[in-house]
Amino acid sequence: MNLPKKTKEMAWTRVGNAYVLVDPKTKENVTIDPIAFMVWVQCDGETNLESMADVFSVDGNRDIVQAALKGIIEKLEESGLVLSK
Repeated sequence: MNLPKKTKEMAWTRVGNAYVLVDPKTKENVTIDPIAFMVWVQCDGETNLESMADVFSVDGNRDIVQAALKGIIEKLEESGLVLSK
């Protein structure tokens, strides 16, 4: 999980307490929570997990945040939204 990257750019909108990502070609959509959305936005193929952890970490909770980020990225990968090879 070196440099996670979005599989494609998608349009998005906020609906209540979630974000809906819409494939502009197929019109298929995926709904994700706000934290997963913030992680997905950072998956640009240039930002590594450690840099993402820096964004979310406060008061020495970096290890916990890093573990949570790994799980979120794995779920985004399972949903076909991110490649993390």
